[in-house]
Amino acid sequence: MSLFTYTARNRSGQQVADSIESASLDEAILSLRSEGLLVLKIDELKKNNGVRSFSLNPLDYRSLHYGDIEHNFHQIAVMLRSGISLLEALDLTLEHARIGTRKIWATLKDRIQEGSSFTEALAEHKIFSEFTVQLIRVGEQTGHLGIVMDQAAAEVKSSRALKKQIISALKYPLFTLLFAIGLVVFMLVKIVPEIKKLLLIFGKPMPPMTQALIDISDWFVTNGVVLMIAAVTLLVIFMVLYNWPPSRWWIDKLALKVPLFGQVFRLSGTVLFARAMGLLLRSGVVIVEALETLEKLHVNKYMASRIAYAHGKILLGQSLTEGMRLEWPYTPLLLQMVRVGENAGTLDEILQEMAQYHDELLQQAIARLTGMIAPAMTIFVGGVIGFVYAAFLVAMFTAAGGSPS
Repeated sequence: MSLFTYTARNRSGQQVADSIESASLDEAILSLRSEGLLVLKIDELKKNNGVRSFSLNPLDYRSLHYGDIEHNFHQIAVMLRSGISLLEALDLTLEHARIGTRKIWATLKDRIQEGSSFTEALAEHKIFSEFTVQLIRVGEQTGHLGIVMDQAAAEVKSSRALKKQIISALKYPLFTLLFAIGLVVFMLVKIVPEIKKLLLIFGKPMPPMTQALIDISDWFVTNGVVLMIAAVTLLVIFMVLYNWPPSRWWIDKLALKVPLFGQVFRLSGTVLFARAMGLLLRSGVVIVEALETLEKLHVNKYMASRIAYAHGKILLGQSLTEGMRLEWPYTPLLLQMVRVGENAGTLDEILQEMAQYHDELLQQAIARLTGMIAPAMTIFVGGVIGFVYAAFLVAMFTAAGGSPS
């Protein structure tokens, strides 16, 4: 008999995930259909005589990443709910994992065999976030590891999607800006000097527009090396300041106030707080430990510092609302709803709703950001090119005997 993990849809339209033992793949599908399930995906997890140690695909040698964690955690959760032990589930995961990820899974399995808990084994690897480790710890303590691992897989997926959204929002304007700068530099260094040589042949005075373009080009060519050194120096200074904790705190704080981009950063932090805090509280983590975990999750050090401040206030006996009211880094609505949730005793449920609501706002903010930047960059690039061509055509018209006006 072989073990198959599957994802299916029941008669109510709900998606379910579980495992089934069967002699073959076809029999497994027929058995699920007889139970009224529409199979969406089914994979066989059958032990092999040996693990594959070679692949022609170079991507198989990549180290463990969040996509692997999401997929493997979900599979382990399904196997645990089917009655398979954690060690056997890790063994099956190891056999079917990519070559580049097997070392970590093998290490986890060895550490558990040596007597460590799953939580302790995961904590030794930086790829598993503090948030994930906290969830697994709760699952081990409550005996619901399978359910919690599904939650961890879902959270990894949500975090990946959130990071992808932010990167996508910033990637296009950054690429466009670099392209525009490169185009301007190329035209000033290569195109305009050639136009200057051509126009000087005619020996006539150049129109003001053309002369201004040539003056800009000459200045840029003369001071290009100095400008490049200055740009590299500023970049190095920024990187040093960004990696120095005191200045990093101020940079992250100011980033929340940058027009357009600041709103995206604030909303993304709000979604992270609401989603992670709600899930931790719903899983049974006390609020003090949840804040400690959340502080480590925040990339924005200013937001992390506010979480640390609230953590200290709660230890002194204050509520979460009182601890975070000073310089609240998230949206005002979240603060109001946290107060309501604390008073009603439904903070985890309200945070879950707030995560969904602010995630929609984040999607709209990203769409608005890209929608505004794209036309602005197009106008900028078009204006630069148009100015160069207009200056050249006016000069040619003047050289041919016409009037520049």
